[in-house]
Amino acid sequence: MQTVKDQYLKKEQAKKKKAKSSVWILVALGIIFVIILIKIATSNSVGVFSGLPDSDAAYSMAKIYIRPTVLASNVSFHDDEYKFAKKSDSVYVIKSSYSAVSSSGEKTTTNFTISLKYMGGAGNREESWKLLDLNQE
Repeated sequence: MQTVKDQYLKKEQAKKKKAKSSVWILVALGIIFVIILIKIATSNSVGVFSGLPDSDAAYSMAKIYIRPTVLASNVSFHDDEYKFAKKSDSVYVIKSSYSAVSSSGEKTTTNFTISLKYMGGAGNREESWKLLDLNQE
């Protein structure tokens, strides 16, 4: 029969064993966490978000949104004349014009103002933008 002292020592040994295995599990989890951090830090994931788009990216998106509204098939945007303003909350306002030749051969110039909201993501993708307002004169 075991004495009280022997029972106490066995319980203490079991507690020590359990504590050691818990420590080893925590150390293993810590090592895995560090490895994941190193992988993220050394990968090329910095290019995922490179800041807000510039005026050229916003103007390129504006042309994508305007082109379907023009009835003529031959459209040329006046790229060197656009004006750009950035409001708060990633709202971009572009003012410019385009020339279009109708099927009858008549050439017209249309001024436009478009407001686009950058929603996040790649600045060169249409899904990253939302049309807020478009005025054509």
